[in-house]
Amino acid sequence: MASDELTPDDTDLLDEFAALLADPSLWAEPGPEVEDAVVSAISAERATMQRSPSALVGRAPSRGRRWWTIAAATAVGAAAAAAITIVVTRDTPARVDQTVAMAGTDLAPGITGEARLTAVSSGVKIQLTLPGLPRRDGGEFYQVWLKNCDGTQLVPAGSFHELDDAIAWAGVSPADFPLLTVTKEAVAAPKDPAQGSSGEVVAKGAIGPCQA
Repeated sequence: MASDELTPDDTDLLDEFAALLADPSLWAEPGPEVEDAVVSAISAERATMQRSPSALVGRAPSRGRRWWTIAAATAVGAAAAAAITIVVTRDTPARVDQTVAMAGTDLAPGITGEARLTAVSSGVKIQLTLPGLPRRDGGEFYQVWLKNCDGTQLVPAGSFHELDDAIAWAGVSPADFPLLTVTKEAVAAPKDPAQGSSGEVVAKGAIGPCQA
């Protein structure tokens, strides 16, 4: 019989592994005890061989293969679980720090939505959901701004064709610029040189209170 031909014991062992890999508990995040158990088992086997090499005489080849395969399966399961944990961790969205209610102005009556703010290392992520605003194309767009309380300073946070689900970014603190506004803009439209905004606000919200 060829050395690489499967024996009935090997077939049974493969069936056991298939059932083992189908068990959801195998893919749970492994604890440190898994590594300790594998290392301990290897050390114990090595010690047995050193004390009594003759103990291996007459042992079925499949038994040695079985032990090493089980150890390998355990290691593979642990590695896969760790990899899955890393992927899930990386793909998990960052915690939303604040949700701001947005409302349409007289230029967009009946429009409601929200802005979810998340502080990250590069600035402030602003996920806007303002369904109902008509799409703007051909040189027309919506501009998102953060504004200070007296309206003398505006910081642009992004321009968009639509705001059903848009992500804006700002590099200033919402504590200093607590007003969030959306304006209608056009490439050829005249702008206030001091602010760069058309002033046509279609939606707004307050991230925080303005001090009197």
